[in-house]
Amino acid sequence: MASKAPVECPLCREDPPSDQKLEEHLMAAHSKRKLAKFVVSETRAMTEGDIS
Repeated sequence: MASKAPVECPLCREDPPSDQKLEEHLMAAHSKRKLAKFVVSETRAMTEGDIS
């Protein structure tokens, strides 16, 4: 039986605790500013084609 790989946080590259969903981890562990900067950088990378 195959198991799902843990979801890695795209900001800190850590796996949230098994009893915590990614959304809960993002809200608890990261500031709004850090989340906003991540969204902006990802959006910029997609629109400018600078995905590495």
